[in-house]
Amino acid sequence: MVGKLVMARLVLAMCALSSLLLTTSAQTCKNQTFTNNKVFTSCRDLPHLTSYLHWTYEESTGKLEMAFRHGGINATDRWVAWGINPNNNLNSAMVGAQALVAISQSGGAPRVYTSSIAGYSTQLAEGNISYANSGLTGTRQDSEITIYATLTLPNGTTTLVHLWQDGPLSASTPQPHSMATSNLQAKETLDLLSGSR
Repeated sequence: MVGKLVMARLVLAMCALSSLLLTTSAQTCKNQTFTNNKVFTSCRDLPHLTSYLHWTYEESTGKLEMAFRHGGINATDRWVAWGINPNNNLNSAMVGAQALVAISQSGGAPRVYTSSIAGYSTQLAEGNISYANSGLTGTRQDSEITIYATLTLPNGTTTLVHLWQDGPLSASTPQPHSMATSNLQAKETLDLLSGSR
Protein backbone atom coordinates (compact mmCIF):
# COMPACT_ATOMS: atom_id res chain seq x y z
CA MET A 1 0.00 0.00 0.00
CA VAL A 2 2.80 2.43 0.91
CA GLY A 3 4.59 1.59 -2.35
CA LYS A 4 1.47 2.37 -4.41
CA LEU A 5 1.01 5.68 -2.57
CA VAL A 6 4.63 6.65 -3.19
CA MET A 7 4.31 5.65 -6.85
CA ALA A 8 1.07 7.66 -7.23
CA ARG A 9 2.74 10.74 -5.69
CA LEU A 10 5.73 10.32 -7.98
CA VAL A 11 3.52 10.07 -11.06
CA LEU A 12 1.52 13.13 -9.95
CA ALA A 13 4.71 15.11 -9.33
CA MET A 14 6.08 14.17 -12.76
CA CYS A 15 2.82 15.21 -14.45
CA ALA A 16 2.85 18.55 -12.64
CA LEU A 17 6.49 19.16 -13.55
CA SER A 18 6.00 18.28 -17.24
CA SER A 19 2.92 20.52 -17.38
CA LEU A 20 4.93 23.38 -15.90
CA LEU A 21 7.77 22.83 -18.39
CA LEU A 22 5.37 22.76 -21.35
CA THR A 23 3.65 25.94 -20.15
CA THR A 24 6.89 27.87 -19.67
CA SER A 25 8.45 26.69 -22.92
CA ALA A 26 5.41 27.48 -25.08
CA GLN A 27 6.11 30.63 -27.02
CA THR A 28 3.43 33.15 -27.80
CA CYS A 29 3.61 36.40 -29.71
CA LYS A 30 2.95 38.40 -26.53
CA ASN A 31 6.27 37.39 -24.98
CA GLN A 32 8.40 37.71 -28.12
CA THR A 33 10.95 40.48 -28.48
CA PHE A 34 12.89 41.68 -31.50
CA THR A 35 16.62 42.22 -31.91
CA ASN A 36 16.00 45.79 -33.06
CA ASN A 37 13.75 46.50 -30.00
CA LYS A 38 10.81 47.11 -32.32
CA VAL A 39 7.39 47.14 -30.64
CA PHE A 40 4.07 46.50 -32.39
CA THR A 41 0.56 47.28 -31.16
CA SER A 42 -0.96 43.91 -32.11
CA CYS A 43 0.16 40.33 -32.53
CA ARG A 44 -1.32 36.95 -33.31
CA ASP A 45 -0.15 33.39 -32.75
CA LEU A 46 -0.88 31.87 -36.13
CA PRO A 47 -2.58 28.47 -35.93
CA HIS A 48 -0.14 26.53 -38.14
CA LEU A 49 3.58 26.14 -38.86
CA THR A 50 4.97 27.71 -35.64
CA SER A 51 4.37 31.23 -36.93
CA TYR A 52 3.52 34.61 -35.45
CA LEU A 53 2.41 37.93 -36.91
CA HIS A 54 3.09 41.30 -35.25
CA TRP A 55 1.73 44.55 -36.65
CA THR A 56 0.86 48.19 -36.17
CA TYR A 57 -1.85 49.46 -38.49
CA GLU A 58 -2.94 53.02 -39.25
CA GLU A 59 -6.34 52.70 -40.90
CA SER A 60 -6.41 56.33 -42.04
CA THR A 61 -3.24 55.93 -44.13
CA GLY A 62 -3.33 52.18 -44.84
CA LYS A 63 0.17 51.87 -43.38
CA LEU A 64 0.81 48.33 -42.10
CA GLU A 65 4.09 47.94 -40.26
CA MET A 66 4.63 44.25 -39.66
CA ALA A 67 6.92 41.43 -38.60
CA PHE A 68 6.30 37.82 -39.52
CA ARG A 69 8.19 35.30 -37.40
CA HIS A 70 8.50 31.65 -38.40
CA GLY A 71 10.11 29.07 -36.11
CA GLY A 72 11.46 25.60 -36.64
CA ILE A 73 13.85 26.48 -39.48
CA ASN A 74 16.92 24.49 -38.48
CA ALA A 75 18.44 23.93 -41.92
CA THR A 76 19.85 26.58 -44.22
CA ASP A 77 18.12 25.13 -47.27
CA ARG A 78 14.64 26.49 -46.41
CA TRP A 79 12.47 29.42 -47.42
CA VAL A 80 9.63 31.10 -45.52
CA ALA A 81 7.00 33.50 -46.83
CA TRP A 82 4.08 35.62 -45.67
CA GLY A 83 1.59 37.15 -48.08
CA ILE A 84 -1.71 38.91 -48.59
CA ASN A 85 -4.33 37.86 -51.11
CA PRO A 86 -5.64 41.20 -52.48
CA ASN A 87 -8.81 39.49 -53.74
CA ASN A 88 -9.66 38.44 -50.16
CA ASN A 89 -10.28 34.94 -51.44
CA LEU A 90 -9.64 32.46 -48.63
CA ASN A 91 -10.43 29.38 -50.75
CA SER A 92 -7.64 30.03 -53.24
CA ALA A 93 -5.52 32.33 -51.11
CA MET A 94 -2.24 31.40 -52.78
CA VAL A 95 -3.14 32.43 -56.32
CA GLY A 96 -2.69 36.17 -56.63
CA ALA A 97 -0.97 36.49 -53.24
CA GLN A 98 1.50 39.31 -52.81
CA ALA A 99 4.30 37.76 -50.79
CA LEU A 100 7.33 38.64 -48.73
CA VAL A 101 9.89 35.85 -49.05
CA ALA A 102 12.98 35.03 -46.97
CA ILE A 103 15.64 32.65 -48.24
CA SER A 104 17.69 31.12 -45.44
CA GLN A 105 21.43 31.53 -45.89
CA SER A 106 24.26 30.00 -43.92
CA GLY A 107 26.11 32.34 -41.64
CA GLY A 108 23.90 35.40 -41.79
CA ALA A 109 20.65 37.18 -42.36
CA PRO A 110 18.23 35.71 -44.87
CA ARG A 111 17.83 37.23 -48.32
CA VAL A 112 14.41 38.92 -48.37
CA TYR A 113 12.41 40.02 -51.40
CA THR A 114 8.87 40.43 -52.77
CA SER A 115 7.05 38.02 -55.07
CA SER A 116 3.68 38.12 -56.82
CA ILE A 117 2.29 34.58 -56.96
CA ALA A 118 0.51 33.90 -60.25
CA GLY A 119 -0.24 30.19 -59.80
CA TYR A 120 0.29 27.01 -57.84
CA SER A 121 3.50 26.02 -59.64
CA THR A 122 5.36 29.15 -58.49
CA GLN A 123 9.02 29.17 -57.55
CA LEU A 124 8.50 32.50 -55.77
CA ALA A 125 10.41 34.51 -58.35
CA GLU A 126 11.53 37.92 -57.19
CA GLY A 127 9.34 40.72 -58.53
CA ASN A 128 7.19 43.70 -57.68
CA ILE A 129 4.02 43.37 -55.62
CA SER A 130 0.87 45.46 -55.80
CA TYR A 131 1.47 47.13 -52.42
CA ALA A 132 3.95 49.94 -51.93
CA ASN A 133 6.51 48.64 -49.47
CA SER A 134 9.57 49.78 -47.58
CA GLY A 135 11.89 48.59 -44.85
CA LEU A 136 11.97 45.03 -46.18
CA THR A 137 14.55 43.17 -44.09
CA GLY A 138 14.99 39.84 -42.41
CA THR A 139 16.77 38.34 -39.45
CA ARG A 140 17.64 34.84 -38.36
CA GLN A 141 18.07 33.99 -34.72
CA ASP A 142 18.60 30.35 -33.84
CA SER A 143 15.81 28.48 -35.68
CA GLU A 144 13.57 31.53 -36.26
CA ILE A 145 13.40 33.73 -39.32
CA THR A 146 11.66 37.10 -39.07
CA ILE A 147 10.59 39.25 -42.02
CA TYR A 148 10.02 42.97 -41.41
CA ALA A 149 8.26 45.36 -43.78
CA THR A 150 5.93 48.31 -44.04
CA LEU A 151 3.16 47.93 -46.61
CA THR A 152 0.63 50.49 -47.78
CA LEU A 153 -2.82 48.91 -48.07
CA PRO A 154 -5.80 50.49 -49.86
CA ASN A 155 -7.59 53.14 -47.79
CA GLY A 156 -10.34 51.73 -45.62
CA THR A 157 -8.85 48.23 -45.37
CA THR A 158 -9.79 46.65 -42.06
CA THR A 159 -9.56 42.92 -42.85
CA LEU A 160 -7.37 40.88 -45.14
CA VAL A 161 -6.77 37.30 -46.20
CA HIS A 162 -3.20 36.37 -45.37
CA LEU A 163 -1.17 33.21 -45.75
CA TRP A 164 2.21 31.95 -44.62
CA GLN A 165 4.36 29.06 -45.66
CA ASP A 166 7.76 27.36 -45.66
CA GLY A 167 9.48 24.96 -47.99
CA PRO A 168 12.75 23.56 -49.28
CA LEU A 169 15.33 25.17 -51.55
CA SER A 170 17.22 23.73 -54.48
CA ALA A 171 20.28 25.81 -55.36
CA SER A 172 18.71 28.86 -53.63
CA THR A 173 15.47 28.49 -55.62
CA PRO A 174 12.27 27.90 -53.64
CA GLN A 175 10.65 24.54 -54.28
CA PRO A 176 7.00 23.60 -53.58
CA HIS A 177 5.96 23.46 -49.94
CA SER A 178 4.69 20.30 -48.30
CA MET A 179 1.09 19.28 -48.92
CA ALA A 180 0.61 18.36 -45.25
CA THR A 181 -2.57 19.59 -43.58
CA SER A 182 -0.72 22.24 -41.57
CA ASN A 183 0.71 23.72 -44.78
CA LEU A 184 -2.61 23.66 -46.64
CA GLN A 185 -4.38 25.35 -43.73
CA ALA A 186 -1.78 28.09 -43.21
CA LYS A 187 -4.17 30.90 -44.21
CA GLU A 188 -6.92 32.93 -42.59
CA THR A 189 -8.91 36.14 -42.66
CA LEU A 190 -7.46 38.66 -40.21
CA ASP A 191 -9.15 41.73 -38.71
CA LEU A 192 -6.35 44.27 -38.53
CA LEU A 193 -8.17 46.37 -35.93
CA SER A 194 -9.20 43.71 -33.42
CA GLY A 195 -6.61 41.03 -34.21
CA SER A 196 -9.26 38.35 -34.47
CA ARG A 197 -9.80 36.01 -37.35
